Amino acid sequence: MDLGPMLANTPLLGGLDQRTIRELAGRAQKRSYAPGEAIVSEDAPGSALYVILSGHAEVERGHGDPTERLGVLGPGDFFGELALIEEHPRTATVRATEPTECALFMAWDFNALLKEHPRIAIPIMHALIGRLHRREHHPG
Repeated sequence: MDLGPMLANTPLLGGLDQRTIRELAGRAQKRSYAPGEAIVSEDAPGSALYVILSGHAEVERGHGDPTERLGVLGPGDFFGELALIEEHPRTATVRATEPTECALFMAWDFNALLKEHPRIAIPIMHALIGRLHRREHHPG
């Protein structure tokens, strides 16, 4: 399956030219997750950015039962951007709620792309600001 068209339709990467999209698609690792499977786990080291290609996932925080539900992600959404900015443990668990496929980008690959195409930092910044606002207005 060619990841290029799928990546080109995401808000994060949609502004890039076709050559860059193809290059990025060649660097991506595609992974599939079963319903209930953790894609990333809270407090685990973060070293990659994920883009959901298909399926849905829930973002949750906390180790008890129940956990705090922070949101739902679907096709085109991305997470793990803090791994691109600093080495930081994951701040939440992202768990597939149905069969879900993700494109995974190692931080060093994506950082190289950011240097070449800094405009893709804008959707990352918007996502971080949105998450900070949600945390301020709905502290856990």
